[in-house]
Amino acid sequence: MAGGWHPETGPEDFLAATVNEACLVRDADEGQPTYEAGIGFLGLAMSAMSETPEGEYVAEVPAALYLIWGALTDEMDAPGRGSPEQDVAAVRHMKQATAEWLAAVETQHDRAAYLDRWVHDECGYERKPS
Repeated sequence: MAGGWHPETGPEDFLAATVNEACLVRDADEGQPTYEAGIGFLGLAMSAMSETPEGEYVAEVPAALYLIWGALTDEMDAPGRGSPEQDVAAVRHMKQATAEWLAAVETQHDRAAYLDRWVHDECGYERKPS
């Protein structure tokens, strides 16, 4: 990724790169290929976070996608996971996350709603009291 940096979305071409990664997850065969594509999505988010300029906060979208894809891939590789039934459910969850991201990525409002729901409701991260 090269170019400018935005406090919401991070590196200039990050959103376009997420579409590419989401398509890889969507199009991957079931099982390990979906997991490996999910790890690629996680790596993309990590890479974008690493490009945060000194003195700036990490951009919201890459940070949230890092949390989401970390949790989704953990559904297959965390200790105590990995039974065939758990793997099928994990792949289904990754495919759902991908389909919804592709539908939400184009507008800030839809991205924010997606990230809030997936970080908190789907992946179980606690909401901060307001």
